[in-house]
Amino acid sequence: MPTAKITSLLNLLDDDTKEVRAGVQQALMEYQGDATDDLTAAGLRLKNKEAKLLSKSLHPGRRAVLRKEWAYPAGQLDGVDGDWESFEALLRLISDFLHDGITMRQTLSDELDLLAEGAAEKVTSPSELAQHLFGNSILTGNRLAPFNILNSDLAWCIQEGESNPLGLSLIYMLVGYRLEIPIFGCNYPGHFLSLIDHEGQATVVDPFHNGRLTSVRQLLRDHPEISQDAREALKQPCTLARMLQRLLTNLHLAFAKVHRIEDAKLVQELMLTIRS
Repeated sequence: MPTAKITSLLNLLDDDTKEVRAGVQQALMEYQGDATDDLTAAGLRLKNKEAKLLSKSLHPGRRAVLRKEWAYPAGQLDGVDGDWESFEALLRLISDFLHDGITMRQTLSDELDLLAEGAAEKVTSPSELAQHLFGNSILTGNRLAPFNILNSDLAWCIQEGESNPLGLSLIYMLVGYRLEIPIFGCNYPGHFLSLIDHEGQATVVDPFHNGRLTSVRQLLRDHPEISQDAREALKQPCTLARMLQRLLTNLHLAFAKVHRIEDAKLVQELMLTIRS
């Protein structure tokens, strides 16, 4: 029955009749934004135009799921090493929301598990993990599209092997958490970094530039011109809440830039939950 249903809906997707469109949209809402299981079961291979139309039609369902399931854990993300599991759960919700809803893929948590498994027997320190992930090009900076909306979809980032500075740092920290390797966020203005202890010194890691390591002391010495905000960011790791806020801010700006107003409004709603 599900196979017949998705096939019927596909045949009606481009129908211009107002009543038909409304009925199709209502039926698609039952999928909660993701029809991958039924598409796979039906063995359907969608043409490019058909795939784009179906994904777009499923998107309101993903929006509804994100709004319904978002539950910000007040107080639990206020520390620099707070509730990582709740933090990851929110990132996973965002990742699922940004997924196209029509292609099979691993969940964010499964992707992170695989990365951790691949590193487990090779690394024992934050610097070694940085070299493993970024020095070996498992993950690289998305230089062609640093403002791409999908840079906030961490499952997509792992699959594609690229993201912006914040996305790469988040993946680095979440893999580190699985391996019990302490890695923290550095809310550096304009270019997010990671903070680690390397050879007894506070050190920043730049995942966007191949995991480059620079001691905080050296950075301050070599760049006396950096702003007070930058200096403050280097002194203290940022909280999980601040990292989530920065990701949502990036996402809000990305949606607004391409005039996806409903999505921008939803992200703004989520941002307000963090301030409360």
